[in-house]
Amino acid sequence: MAAWVSMPPRVSDQPSGSSCQVPDMPVDAERLRILLIDDNPDDRALVERELRLRIAAVSVRHVADAAALDKALMEGEFDVAVTDYRLRWTLGTDVLRAIKQRYPNTPVVMFTGSGNEEVAVTAMKEGLDDYITKTPKHYPRVPFAVLGCFERVNNRLRLQESLARETLAKARLEIALQSARMGTWQYDLETRQLAFSEDIGPMFGHASGFVHASVEDALLQVHRADSERVRNAWGEATDRDAAFGIEARVVGADGRTRWLAVSGKGVGNGAGMPRIIVGTARDVTAEVEAKEQQRAQQEELQTVLDVLPVGVAISHDPQINDITVSPYFCGLLGIEPGTNLAQVPAGGGGQAPYRYYRDGQPLDPADWPIRIAAREGLPVRSEELEVRFDDGRTLTILVNAAPLLDQQSAVRGAVAAIMDVSALKSVQRELEQANRQKTEFLSVLAHELRNPMAAISYSVEMLRHVATPDAINKARDVIGRQTAHMRKLLDDLLDLSRITHNRIELVLRPLDLRRVIEHAYESTLALLEAQRHRVTFELPDTPLMVIGDEVRLTQVLSNLLNNAAKFTPAGGAITVAGAIDGRQIVLKVADNGAGIHPSELEQVFEMFAQGKAKASGGAPGLGIGLAIVRKLVELHGGTVRAISKGPGSGTTFRLELPRVEDAETPQGTSRLSQAGSQGRLLVADDNIDAADLLGAVLQMEGYPVEVAYDGQAAIELAGQWRPDLMLLDIGMPRANGLDVARWVRAQDWGRRAVLIAITGWGQPKDRHATKEAGFDIHLVKPVSPTEIVALIREHLGAGHPHEGHRDASD
Repeated sequence: MAAWVSMPPRVSDQPSGSSCQVPDMPVDAERLRILLIDDNPDDRALVERELRLRIAAVSVRHVADAAALDKALMEGEFDVAVTDYRLRWTLGTDVLRAIKQRYPNTPVVMFTGSGNEEVAVTAMKEGLDDYITKTPKHYPRVPFAVLGCFERVNNRLRLQESLARETLAKARLEIALQSARMGTWQYDLETRQLAFSEDIGPMFGHASGFVHASVEDALLQVHRADSERVRNAWGEATDRDAAFGIEARVVGADGRTRWLAVSGKGVGNGAGMPRIIVGTARDVTAEVEAKEQQRAQQEELQTVLDVLPVGVAISHDPQINDITVSPYFCGLLGIEPGTNLAQVPAGGGGQAPYRYYRDGQPLDPADWPIRIAAREGLPVRSEELEVRFDDGRTLTILVNAAPLLDQQSAVRGAVAAIMDVSALKSVQRELEQANRQKTEFLSVLAHELRNPMAAISYSVEMLRHVATPDAINKARDVIGRQTAHMRKLLDDLLDLSRITHNRIELVLRPLDLRRVIEHAYESTLALLEAQRHRVTFELPDTPLMVIGDEVRLTQVLSNLLNNAAKFTPAGGAITVAGAIDGRQIVLKVADNGAGIHPSELEQVFEMFAQGKAKASGGAPGLGIGLAIVRKLVELHGGTVRAISKGPGSGTTFRLELPRVEDAETPQGTSRLSQAGSQGRLLVADDNIDAADLLGAVLQMEGYPVEVAYDGQAAIELAGQWRPDLMLLDIGMPRANGLDVARWVRAQDWGRRAVLIAITGWGQPKDRHATKEAGFDIHLVKPVSPTEIVALIREHLGAGHPHEGHRDASD
């Protein structure tokens, strides 16, 4: 009887290239190669006959001696070996060892009649796959033994390959999970058991290998902000056999909050319900934080771009055929958001409503800074372009552009940023204009100051050599005229300073502008007569009443008349008209002189603006007179504007002031009507020449005058003289003017005296100090004797106590 023995599979360590495996093929589909080893040719023939009868596709190679066996073993072209035990040159067990040594996975069947049970056992231990006793009735068993061994070996090899593939797959999966820092888990829906890999525990703040007792325990560690979302996802996973994935925060047992990415899939039981859910978990905290940081950075960048007045254009192709622009860019140029700027050529005709210009020349789209940066691969810095719109508007933009480079430093696109610098350019032009005007102003001021100084110097020198009455009169006239001119210059400069620092203080009372016009005409009469101008007045019989400062409004009209006189050729015509227009008083000063270009009608009121068509000769003026006019008129709640059709057509200045109902102009009672020329005066100044000269002038006006040269002398003299009016310098030795004033006010007679401060100090704190000390009037040097005499006549009225402080310089 044949003995059928199944041997366990063995893994061969046969060198590569040997036939160590049996081909995996159906025996009825391919030819099975049999090596038949037997020294009896009849037995070989019988066995081959049975093989061919039982196996459809088979080839049999006969081995009858040792040489044939060696050759067959060397070639190895067989799938199954069938050998006898007793051979003339060896034993079947030796043949078995030789085959298994070379081809350990090749099945060997021993078919022999000379063996026994001991031989069979020994052969089986050596790796024999089957043993059949050679008898006539057992010949048909050989094909079945061959097929059975072949199939068992093939199955064993397939199993080994499957196990090897599974082991490799597990190794690869483990490496992948470790590389991704990913853990695996599974949940059995029937037993409710949860299983984790070693890496999941630390994701929940526990030790490696930790497993939650239940799914609910795991869900309790989910951050409350994500709890509902995670529970809904888990419910969907348990109800349906479908994959899921979710990112959520968990609060670890160690107190840390982590982001986990969890995914899973139910494995069904064939009835539509999942039996288990398997999945992975990964700590993605670093990734989420990086994304959040990137999002925050992008948000910050976008906020910066939204806040900054900068338009951005970007193109990701080196040919710059697709230019995307930011909303600010679109708003600046008036194009629709999302427009491809490269496909919208500028220039009208249904295209973009603007054109670019560089240095006044149209800019070709190929020369846009963004395209130059891409073409040359270099940044374009601070390119200034002009944008001209179809509606006449213009913009000045500053453009910076730079190429975008790839990893090989090749240009892949470009980016450009634009900024509207129109306002800055306007300010720059204004500053340049102001600087030019300032330079011209300083030059004219120097000229205006040197001229009267030269005339005064010549007059003094003439008096040194010639003392005749004619020479004295001429020198006196020159010095008086030039001093008045210098005083006017200084007054204008002081007014400019007060206006600039907003320190003008008005003494407001009802005024008839007809009287103001009369005073202004008198102050400019010398210039008008010198130029032989004809002045016509068109004034109503009714008063032109306003609330205003008489000194300042007289200054306004004087400046307008002076301006008309200077810019009208000799023998010109000047008209001063006044009328009531509703609630406004309208004054006009018109001339037939040089005129003003319409584009410069507003500029004439700017500081340091100087006309270029002065008709009266001499220096062009300081350029501040009309600026002072506008400021003073505005302080009175009025307006002033220039009207002219252009050069050579004359100019009209139209002045409007708020009108008030006719009111009786307050009439002051003059002390001079009672005291006459007997009002006693005291002059105190440590500048002896100034004190003596002023005293002499006042004496010539008929006033009794005493002079002191320091504060203590002034106190002593005042105690004896008891003057009605005192003109005091402030910075005197022994006692300053403030001390003198306080002493005077402390005396019974001194409370009725008029105190006038004449000083070089004119700041607000200085004026406040004189007021506190008891002065009635604060004058800032230089002060003309005429003004002093006028003030004395105004204040030496009927005896009344000290009533308050007046800043006569305003």
